[in-house]
Amino acid sequence: MAPTIRIDDEVYALLQSKAEAFVDTPNTVLRRLLNLAGSVAASAESPARKAHTKPASSTKLARLLAEGVLDADEHLVWDRRNQGKQHDAWITDDGRLRLHDGSLHDTPSSAARHVAGYEVNGWKAWQRQRDGKALSDIWSEHAQPDTSTASTATKETSLKVPSQHPVGRERGQTPQKAFRAYILAILQEAGGRQEADRLLAEVERRMEHAFLEGDYRILDGGEVRWRNAARWERKDMFEDGLIKRTEHRGVWELTSKGMNTST
Repeated sequence: MAPTIRIDDEVYALLQSKAEAFVDTPNTVLRRLLNLAGSVAASAESPARKAHTKPASSTKLARLLAEGVLDADEHLVWDRRNQGKQHDAWITDDGRLRLHDGSLHDTPSSAARHVAGYEVNGWKAWQRQRDGKALSDIWSEHAQPDTSTASTATKETSLKVPSQHPVGRERGQTPQKAFRAYILAILQEAGGRQEADRLLAEVERRMEHAFLEGDYRILDGGEVRWRNAARWERKDMFEDGLIKRTEHRGVWELTSKGMNTST
């Protein structure tokens, strides 16, 4: 039997920073860093990973691509008439957005934020160039329960992802409590521990289409409202014994109770 090796927090954080979310383990990251990927790691790689590469992009765009609603290299525009500007973007074959400057963005909102310099609901801003339809309208017209065959790994992950439906009024804001299920699911999938910035980026990726207009309001401190709400929910989760206090600033970590809480 191989000896048990304990990894300290600093090493774990480094491995985590170089890992592919929800796919890598500490062992696969180490093998890649040590250039061992061509030996045991290659043969041990799961069939699910070989057959399916999870897009880093919005799952909504990836699904619209898979269903033929949008095309790879689809031209999108954001016409900002009040400022006399038009921005262009193209959808990549893995569901990200490529801007005119060559930058790649995982979500429509991150692409809009890149060109505007402030928080924007990209699903409403970007329109399909050929017919002028906003991405939000395209999604609303075609959003149906996903009954397509997926890999076992994808199905297992999806069981932990809460359903993504808008909550409240269109012009309202997502209730703070709605963030809890997503935070729990993401942390559980990451092994219970994740850097705050990476976690919040994943929260945005999963919840973006469900965000309401008020979620993008900029607060007095300069932070967008939905990120502020997620941080407050973390505080409530700490008080409920789901998240522990850590010595590592900027890291969110579940307690054993949090790891065993159903999402």
